[in-house]
Amino acid sequence: MDDPWSKYESGQHWLLAWLDRDHPRYTEALVLRQRLLENLARARAYGDTETSRVERVEITGALDRLALEITGESLSASPLFGPFIRDAQGKITFVKPKPIVIGVSDNTGRIEYLQQKLQTVRNAGDLTAESALLDDLGSACELQGDLQRAVEHYKLAVDIAHKLGDRQSEAIHLQSLGLTFMRLAELKSGQQQSYLSQAADALRQAIEIFDVLGVAPLLRARTRYHLGRCYHQSGRWPEAIALLEQAREVFARHKARPELAHALLELGQLYYQTEDFESAYFYLKDALRLFRRLGDTDGIAVTQEALGSMELQAAHPSEAIVSLQEARQGYVALRRDERIRAVDDLLRMADRARQVAERMGVTP
Repeated sequence: MDDPWSKYESGQHWLLAWLDRDHPRYTEALVLRQRLLENLARARAYGDTETSRVERVEITGALDRLALEITGESLSASPLFGPFIRDAQGKITFVKPKPIVIGVSDNTGRIEYLQQKLQTVRNAGDLTAESALLDDLGSACELQGDLQRAVEHYKLAVDIAHKLGDRQSEAIHLQSLGLTFMRLAELKSGQQQSYLSQAADALRQAIEIFDVLGVAPLLRARTRYHLGRCYHQSGRWPEAIALLEQAREVFARHKARPELAHALLELGQLYYQTEDFESAYFYLKDALRLFRRLGDTDGIAVTQEALGSMELQAAHPSEAIVSLQEARQGYVALRRDERIRAVDDLLRMADRARQVAERMGVTP
C-alpha cells in the first residue's frame, strides 16, 4: 500500500499478533495501536493537520522503539510485515500473501487486502489476529463511508475478543464501535439520538473494562474524552463536563498537548452553552494558546470562532471582529466554505453592533 502511514498501520498489527497477551508490554502496544488508528482515521477522513502530524511522529517513534526493544528490528525493516500464523504451540510460520498493488486513494484495494489477510488467519484459527483485522476492516469501511459495515466488523471484533477473554482488546474494539456510532449520529440526523445512545453504551463499557484492568491513564482519559463528547452532543451537559474535566486533568499531567487542546476547546464550548462565561473564556483562551504552539490551523480557527461568538454575545463587537477575522483566515486556508459563510454572518452582526455602539457614543 502506497499510503505513507500504512507501514506503521500494518506493522503495529503484526507486532501485536507477535506478542502474547501475557507479555509485560502488551498493554503498551495496545495503547499505541489505538492512538495510531484514531490518528490515521482522522487524517484520512477529515484531512491531515499539524496537530495530527505532531501526534503521529510521537506515536510512530514510540512504536519503532518498542519494536526494536522487543524484536531487535524497526517496523520498517521487520519481518512482522509479512502475514504469519501461530500454531497451538506458539510456533510462528510466515505466509506469503497474493501481491496486491494499492494506491493512496484505493481504499477498495485496501479492504480487499485486509480481507485476504482475514481469510488467512481464519483458516489458521488465529482468533487473536482475526479480531484485530476485523477492527482494521472497520476502519477501512469508515474511510469508504460504509459506516454500517464498519459497525458490523467492530461488533464481530468485540465478540471474538470477549470469547477469548481478551478484555483489553474488547475495550479497544468497543471504543472503535462507539466512535463509529458517533459519526453515524452526525450524518443521520433523524436517528441521531439512537446512534448517540448506542455510542454511549459502547464507550461506557470500554471505560468500565479499562478501569477494572487499570490500563494506562492516557488510554482511559481518551475514552472519557470521547464519551464526554457524546454526552455533549446528547445534551447531557453536566455528565459531559465531569468526564471532560477528568480527561483534561490526565492530559495536562502527562503533557499530552494535542489531546489537552481539544479537551479545553470542548470544555470551553460546553461552559459557553451552560452560560458559565468566565470558565468558557478561560478554557478557550488556553486552548487557543496550545493550538498556536502546535501550529494547528483548524484548531485555531474553531477556537477563534467560539471566542468571537462569545465576545459578540457579551456585547464586545470589536474583540469579536478580531477573533472572527482570524477564524475566517484559517477557514480560507483550509477551504472550509461552510464555516467561512457562518463566520461571515457573525462578522456582519459584529460590524452592525459596533456601528450601533459608536452612534450611541459607547466604546464598542
